[in-house]
Amino acid sequence: MADIVLKNGKVITVDKNDRITQAVAIKGKHILKTGTDEDMEEFIDDKTVVIDLKGRSVVPGFIDAHMHFMMYSLFYKATIDIAYDKVQSIAGIKEMIREAASHKKPGEWICLWGYDQNKLLEKRHPTMKDLDEAAPDNPVQCVRCCGHMGVYNSKAFEIAGITSPEQYAPGEVDTDADGNMTGLLKETPNDTIWSYIKHTDEQLREGYIEFGKLMLKSGITSIHDAGTYGGQYVKVLQDVIDAGEFPVRIYEIFYNVFGKEASRKWIYDLISTGLHTGLGNEHFKVGSAKILLDGSTSGPSCATREPYSHDPELKGILNWKQEEVNQVFSDAAAAGFQVTAHAVGDMAVEQAVNAIEYTLAKVPKKDHRHRIEHCGLTDETLIKRIKDLGIVPISNPGFITVNGSDYNRYYGDRTDYMFAAESYKKNGIITAFGSDCSVINENPMLGIYGAVTRKDAATGETCGECQKISILDAIRCYTYNGAYASFEEDIKGSIEEGKLADIAVLSEDILACEPEHIKDIKVDMTLIDGNILYER
Repeated sequence: MADIVLKNGKVITVDKNDRITQAVAIKGKHILKTGTDEDMEEFIDDKTVVIDLKGRSVVPGFIDAHMHFMMYSLFYKATIDIAYDKVQSIAGIKEMIREAASHKKPGEWICLWGYDQNKLLEKRHPTMKDLDEAAPDNPVQCVRCCGHMGVYNSKAFEIAGITSPEQYAPGEVDTDADGNMTGLLKETPNDTIWSYIKHTDEQLREGYIEFGKLMLKSGITSIHDAGTYGGQYVKVLQDVIDAGEFPVRIYEIFYNVFGKEASRKWIYDLISTGLHTGLGNEHFKVGSAKILLDGSTSGPSCATREPYSHDPELKGILNWKQEEVNQVFSDAAAAGFQVTAHAVGDMAVEQAVNAIEYTLAKVPKKDHRHRIEHCGLTDETLIKRIKDLGIVPISNPGFITVNGSDYNRYYGDRTDYMFAAESYKKNGIITAFGSDCSVINENPMLGIYGAVTRKDAATGETCGECQKISILDAIRCYTYNGAYASFEEDIKGSIEEGKLADIAVLSEDILACEPEHIKDIKVDMTLIDGNILYER
């Protein structure tokens, strides 16, 4: 007999035939049966909870294959959220800093995250002067939404010992026309200052718990965490999972956001332990070893082969040399790790593809599933190489929803091969979707909307329209393909008998709605292990 039966709905199974059924029965933590309402009758007794879906869609629990949940968790206790929906101007950001400073002792850090200079009223980054005016006695960190760059005040520069742009690679320390530092730091110096900011175990614990609730509200039952601040963050995560306080499943990608050398050291420290990809259980699993090759799509600061369309003088940032990537990848793969890299621009994507090709020559493995995070700008040649090498690209179509108009301005016709979901499908490449939260909102509907419409939701402007895919295909990328990217498609990612009962009930029939409406669909219910953990 079933514990729960969901009936009278549209159950999008995401099985190999993309079957749509009426109902699903759950026993314990597993799927018992899918089929018609009549098929369910034999599994129902007086103890079975029967839920009438009233035509709503049921999907496998969403698997976000790339997000930075440990970073996002800090919003709850340690970091001020300054995303555009919270504050629309530099003047507003300064006021939030002043308010925070009134509750801080001199010398205590004030941390903010989430602005986008393209969307602020002033159409520019904040400056060191802005932050000094707002909090002259406190070090201030004001990180752009992408996480690849941030603005810091004089106190922060003093703590990190940054006194000249010449201390870092060209372009990493921003200067004005007179050669004075503006306070904006990119990549390495941004990561360096970050390493001076400390948070308590209790701040992390409370943030993780609250973040878990947010995931359930969005129908997300599994996440691939794409990077953290070090061992403390992983330890606290394990503690909250062991205590039963964090039900969402984690595939932990090991990347240290404190920069290139910190990432390299962490990977080799992990190699020395003998641990590798796959260790763990259904709730926490050791994932891939990751490095970061270039900057962001929206900064923009990614490494492109050709100049940016809007500013030919702007230089993208490439953090690693090819031989360095080859060495780290091959060493990690030899130790049993799935390897991956943040690679956005086509120059960085090519570097990642080259490194995986080199690695497979040295460490052959048939079912390696080595990944490329974002894999932003590609072309036909790169896509063919990705297919031939069996690489799993992790796409972020929600970025189209939020930044599509900016991408058209930055990259021009290159957007026709940006997050190239249709090209991947045509070539038989399995791509999984991730939000890259906290860069944008974690809501999977933003990603599905971007993949299906290829529209900027604010402007209505299309971006790489030739890469549109169907709603069913987009749901697969957010469910089954995410499970595939973590070697877990045998236990989750689709609604099939024997698989884990991780399920999301949507507010309506997503297959019947107009594409423009997708982004407005809500999650009514989320189940993990057959337990109803969220109801709207």
